[in-house]
Amino acid sequence: MDQIKSLAREVLAIHREVDEWRNDYDPGSQEWYTLVNLGEVAARLVFALPVEMLPEEELRTPNPREYEALDELMAALDEAGNR
Repeated sequence: MDQIKSLAREVLAIHREVDEWRNDYDPGSQEWYTLVNLGEVAARLVFALPVEMLPEEELRTPNPREYEALDELMAALDEAGNR
């Protein structure tokens, strides 16, 4: 489990580095967009792990606005499905 946490920590560090680069530098190349997308997908994959596998510094309680946004999304999907 410690190895998984360590690897998750490394992936998230790389994701954050790519995210910073995206804000500072965007050459507009296909390779750049691939790198940014890879960073985002890798971070989502890490956060799909069971909470026990996440590094302690990544554990957090979602803020109320995140719950509200999820409720709004679910209501919109429900409404769209009932049309």
